[in-house]
Amino acid sequence: MGGCLVVDYADLHGIRYAHLAINQLIQKNAVIREDIVIEDWPDFPTRSVLLDISRDRVPTMASLKRLIDYFSSLRFNQLQLYTEHTFAYRNHEKVWANYSPITAQEIKEIDAYCRQLGIELVANQACFGHMEKWLNHADYQHLAEQTSGFLDQRGDFRPGAFGLNPISPQTETFIDELLQELLPNFSSDTININFDETMDLGAGASKSACEIFGKGKVYLTYLNKVISLAKSKGKQCQMFSDMLFRYPNLIDQLPDDLILLNWGYEPDHPFDAEHKQLSLFGYPFHVVVSTNCFASVSGRWHAAVSHMRRAAKSAKRFGAEGYMVTEWGDMGHGQQYAMPIPAYAFGAAMAWGQEQQLDSNVIDAVKGFYPDATHTEAEALIALQDIYLSTGVKTPNCAFFGPVLFDQKSRRHIKHATGVPSHTLDIARKELTMWKQKLALLDASEMMPDLLWTIDALDIACRIVQGYAEEGHRQVERFSSSRKDTLRHDVQQLLNTYRKLWAEYYRPGGLTQSSERLEYLLTLLEDIPVQIDAQEAVL
Repeated sequence: MGGCLVVDYADLHGIRYAHLAINQLIQKNAVIREDIVIEDWPDFPTRSVLLDISRDRVPTMASLKRLIDYFSSLRFNQLQLYTEHTFAYRNHEKVWANYSPITAQEIKEIDAYCRQLGIELVANQACFGHMEKWLNHADYQHLAEQTSGFLDQRGDFRPGAFGLNPISPQTETFIDELLQELLPNFSSDTININFDETMDLGAGASKSACEIFGKGKVYLTYLNKVISLAKSKGKQCQMFSDMLFRYPNLIDQLPDDLILLNWGYEPDHPFDAEHKQLSLFGYPFHVVVSTNCFASVSGRWHAAVSHMRRAAKSAKRFGAEGYMVTEWGDMGHGQQYAMPIPAYAFGAAMAWGQEQQLDSNVIDAVKGFYPDATHTEAEALIALQDIYLSTGVKTPNCAFFGPVLFDQKSRRHIKHATGVPSHTLDIARKELTMWKQKLALLDASEMMPDLLWTIDALDIACRIVQGYAEEGHRQVERFSSSRKDTLRHDVQQLLNTYRKLWAEYYRPGGLTQSSERLEYLLTLLEDIPVQIDAQEAVL
């Protein structure tokens, strides 16, 4: 063919992916010979990313577009911005006023930008659970299931409102108003209505209905109402499937065109059992994985790559149509901008073809996002996400760093933590010191501040847990004066830097709410003598 490259493709996206493949070969200085034939296609037609913009951090347009560029280079073709209260609804400024929300005009701009890069921007709005940012305002409490608190799935008490009242006509009217304003800004014909973790269903307003008809029937009735609202506006619905497994008799009663999003974020998640159940009923479904950075400060790399690979194998086996990588922001979104970058790349590899990705090496992808980063910095970014393994401390669904620094008020995860031996924490702290020393030898770079802050944060968290072990209780406010003094100074420095780094990538709204979590830790470290209750000294 006279030295030409011939590209055969199934659709226009195929041209884009062929160019990406050729550019990758050129970047690696590969010799492209005339007798080479490359055949490549994705395991999953839909490969998506979900970014949490409702747990305090709302990215600036510049940082969001930069991520979209990265996602396109990784061959993702769908994006969602997880929204509870951070869209600027015209009549609801009270709810979003302090969060720098995404506006309708910005959604249109992001939508157009995504389309240029082969990505579909799918609408997203929580419509049942996870609505506390609305319902804790007095003007919206009439829409709540309850407002006095409830017990979650682990038996922990959670104060305040959480989910909408599914049997109230006012709830239906409220959701209709939100969708009426939100959906016209998207060119996509799909919306994710979420419907996950409806933990307080039946705890208040719908209690009698749930007792008479069953929680599953109440859930399904409300689900069908919201789906009808979306359909009336020309949209197909996606929803998370976790609650359906609690009410398995509902699965065969769902609308035929509903897309189920089946999430699992742990290495031992029962993907096969759940996917088999979904496939038997014939519903289209996507598997949903996580960067595992949420509630963990640095992330959990081992957990991420383990469950991502298992999820891809299982989803392909049972005929899933899509693979979604989520980046959640539980506990104030304490992880820095850089932390999920490696997991996006590994998730993209699993979504395209896990059998082709025999290892978890994503160093080149990280350096592609951070052109000025050294190999050492990219290695550090990943290594810091496995420090949790060295500590020996186990907490449900996260690394303990997150709860210790960002959730001292509820202490739910701290209470459930197991294994807090001081000597293994020393091992982890030595690893952190080693990485800090390595980074000190390098020139400044864009990624460096995120790495250094994360090292300091993990070290402080280790020292606090060492305090738990050595002092025989899990109450920071009861630490010795000397321990409090050193920790207080370092936490204050951590907080100061946290605020500075925030402004690099995120809008100002939400910073106050996220910072308050570290500020609360500071108040516990004030040198005020506290009498230790022997009953509290339980490890």
